[in-house]
Amino acid sequence: MSKTRMPANSYRRGGKQAYSGVKVNSSRGNYEPLSSNEKRESVRLADSIDEAHGFTRYESGKKKVGWLVNIKSTTIEDENLPDGRAAVDCYFIEEDGGTFKTSLKYDPYFLVAVKRGYENEAEEWLKRSPGDGVLKSLRKVEKEDLQMPNHLLGYRRTFFELRFNNVTDLLAARKDIMPIAARNKTSMDAMEIYAEVARYFLFIQA
Repeated sequence: MSKTRMPANSYRRGGKQAYSGVKVNSSRGNYEPLSSNEKRESVRLADSIDEAHGFTRYESGKKKVGWLVNIKSTTIEDENLPDGRAAVDCYFIEEDGGTFKTSLKYDPYFLVAVKRGYENEAEEWLKRSPGDGVLKSLRKVEKEDLQMPNHLLGYRRTFFELRFNNVTDLLAARKDIMPIAARNKTSMDAMEIYAEVARYFLFIQA
């Protein structure tokens, strides 16, 4: 377990950036996504470089106190997930000058807005289709949509919060969802949007 405090003095050391997660094809100057094996190797290489600079991953034991000096996205290997679990490496410097890092897992997510009355159909499709079943969890949330007309009136729309094990899965699902969302947004004209807002307030007043 680690605890963060602000340092009394600034520090220059800590949290070296290691091998990036993307390789460049120099002949064409474009970026190519890494395979699952290449991603694992890049993470292992980054960990070995961090250890060489004194930032060994701290996973259990006595409580440590240190100043947070850097953070970096990473992936934690999981035998059940080819692309691992998304995480953030946090780099710390202790009062005595010692260094360590710790990794915090998280579920990357994004929100999908749903037209009122189509929640059930959208939920069924989102659970089974995008990214060939990479979705980890889905939950319905009500939020204000700042892109809606008269959003200052407090109109709340239905969103689905889609969570994933890693960024690779998130991008795979988003790639399938974005074209459909773009078409639906284009076909939904201003009058439909205003009508949806009006129905919402009529329902509230009733």
